[in-house]
Amino acid sequence: MASKTFNIDSFPTGHYMSWFVTTQAAFMVKAKLSDDRTVYFEASKKSKNITPPLAQGAGDIKGKNLKLTIDEPDSSNLDSSINAYNITASDGSVVGYGYNICIEDQADKDYNDVCISLVAWKSRG
Repeated sequence: MASKTFNIDSFPTGHYMSWFVTTQAAFMVKAKLSDDRTVYFEASKKSKNITPPLAQGAGDIKGKNLKLTIDEPDSSNLDSSINAYNITASDGSVVGYGYNICIEDQADKDYNDVCISLVAWKSRG
């Protein structure tokens, strides 16, 4: 079994977060986004078709130690490409944060087996 946990430590408690997760994996994929107070989603899917998404949604971050865990029971290794970024206003002040994470579970190096987009803003609406 392959498992990988990502610490999403730049997303503060109280920020408004959204997530969108797709998979093109031939293996079963299990994904969980949680912190020390809340499970935001827990989903699983085996499909080479990205529709429907594995998970999508939004909510206020309620706790600390936000983590995204990906499990693939039939894979032996998970590799990842991570893009972390700030969302800035025109004056340069940070108004939010984001992560794009693409995961590879085999040797073809296409990084499309699981794709995650996480965004958190200081305010909503």
